[in-house]
Amino acid sequence: MNRFKVAIVLQLLAVCLCFTSCRRTCGDVWEDSKSCGRHVGRGFNTLCGKHCDSRQIVNRDDFCVEPEYDSQVAFNEREFIPLQDEYGNDLVCMTDAAQARETPGDPGSSIPGIEAFMDPANDPRLSPIFQNVLFEYNSNLVKGERNLGIIHHVADYMRSHPNVYVFVEGHCDERGPEAYNLALGARRANTIRNMLVDSGVNPDNVFTISYGKERPLVGGTDESTWSLNRRGQFKVYIR
Repeated sequence: MNRFKVAIVLQLLAVCLCFTSCRRTCGDVWEDSKSCGRHVGRGFNTLCGKHCDSRQIVNRDDFCVEPEYDSQVAFNEREFIPLQDEYGNDLVCMTDAAQARETPGDPGSSIPGIEAFMDPANDPRLSPIFQNVLFEYNSNLVKGERNLGIIHHVADYMRSHPNVYVFVEGHCDERGPEAYNLALGARRANTIRNMLVDSGVNPDNVFTISYGKERPLVGGTDESTWSLNRRGQFKVYIR
């Protein structure tokens, strides 16, 4: 008899807990359903070999603190301002991330336009530091010890030389439409800029510009040349 009473009490407690946990609004159920659908869809796409957005982690703190930017945000045409290159008549694209307190070349700006920025490869003091950052095909993630080391050395140099300004150029290989490569080049340049700023570089000293596939570094139609053209390249101005 005692066991029967205990069983009834346990059943009543289970029913009470069930009703308590199920007191949810229609809105809660709908939000949970949408979240579940997103995760299921992403998992299905991954199984099918499709790309899912990811965010690059630069340092250990990024695992605990949500950064103020997301370098993987999808391309939005309103975020880009088409320009005409003054010395090549090539279509270029400058991003909003480049709009600091002073825009290079604007009337009254103490910083000249990009045509006054020099190629560090021509200066033996700067060439070992400001090397090209290389990217994988159709990617704007900075990967590999070599590339991360370059950004580390550039950040160290710019922190200790506050009178140095850089343009980060985003470049692509010859494959793909022009508009898509302009957007991809902008994302590559912005990724490098964001990593430099995260490393303590003054954001007002770093500008970005995209040339897409219009300015290959080397000629050729194979992976050995394409890999060199998928790059972030620096131009330097010392005030």
